[in-house]
Amino acid sequence: MKLFDTPSQLYVAFEPGPVVGIYTCGITPYDSAHLGHIFTFQTYDLLQRRLEDRGHEVRLVRNITDVDEPIYKKAAELNMPFAALAEQETALFQSVLTRMNFRPAFAEPRASQYISQMAVAVDQLLTAGFAYRLEADIYFDTTKDPNFGLFSGFSDRLQYAFMQKRGGDPHRSGKRHPLDFLLWRGVSDTSDPAAWDTELGRGRPGWHIECSVMAGELLGTPFDLHGGGDDLIFPHHECEIAQSKALGQPQLAKTWMHVAPILYAGEKMSKSLGNLVFAKDLLEDYAPAVIRLALMKYHYRTGGEWQPEFLDEAAELMTECMAAEKTCSLESSTLLLSEVRAALDDDLDTHRIWHALCDFVSASPGAAPDPNAVANVATAKNLLGLL
Repeated sequence: MKLFDTPSQLYVAFEPGPVVGIYTCGITPYDSAHLGHIFTFQTYDLLQRRLEDRGHEVRLVRNITDVDEPIYKKAAELNMPFAALAEQETALFQSVLTRMNFRPAFAEPRASQYISQMAVAVDQLLTAGFAYRLEADIYFDTTKDPNFGLFSGFSDRLQYAFMQKRGGDPHRSGKRHPLDFLLWRGVSDTSDPAAWDTELGRGRPGWHIECSVMAGELLGTPFDLHGGGDDLIFPHHECEIAQSKALGQPQLAKTWMHVAPILYAGEKMSKSLGNLVFAKDLLEDYAPAVIRLALMKYHYRTGGEWQPEFLDEAAELMTECMAAEKTCSLESSTLLLSEVRAALDDDLDTHRIWHALCDFVSASPGAAPDPNAVANVATAKNLLGLL
């Protein structure tokens, strides 16, 4: 199997051991799951299915970022406790993944469950001189890491822009460097429910330390693959790497794999932009397998503009495939299964899978139903999550 590795910008052989550790950055649960979420997590679901098909045990960890500023803001707007909002949206998200026939995750840790471990990690960074206090807050000192920025390869201008756009505060006065990032937010208001009493004082962890700690706790380091949307390359994953190295983990993950966005009206689907196509709405009109197949029109590394007509095309192809299954030959079914496996091994080439399904539909029918042919088709569909 080969995958495209983000930091090297190369196709690399992905040949892990019998047990595969995968960490994917999950949702911030303050609104319903949208098509962009489904596209991202379907990518790792396809990877998990193929690895299991190859005989591996897959330990896929998909976190829930239930400690983050957008949740507090949305909860205040709704006049409800932030923990209740996070619990509500997490349950809805998990129900959508179940309906979409996603393989179960090995673990779905919530940031709120690891506060003490995060505080310990931040304290270690302070003690080692990689972090400093600024008023009540604690920041990571990026000047102590000469390799900061090499993972993403972005210019200084882009790093500043992305840090500002994606939750950072490069213009805060008193920081040693504009790209220094928050490790711990001190909270003096004792009535603030989004704060915990720790050895650091009362407060809550920053976004980046959450994933470093949860990944290390559940998978150890280095684990085999770290994933997420490509908007997480910088600053989130860059910061994860810097923290982990400073904590004595020279390699966080062996391979990094990122998913491009599904666009709507030329923009990435985003809760903050409000340009969302909700998965729950699509599930009212289309079968989960149809939605999955429609998303396979996009390669995970390129994404693209959402085309609603892809749903009808996928529904038609599914109908044709079901008809072809009844009379397919052993030869055509064997070719289908072989092509699906080869496409998944080739950087999850879902375009190739579409062509393989179309070729299967147009292949000459067999003389009679063949149990081995039926089994081949079932295996191929299971690999794609279409059963």
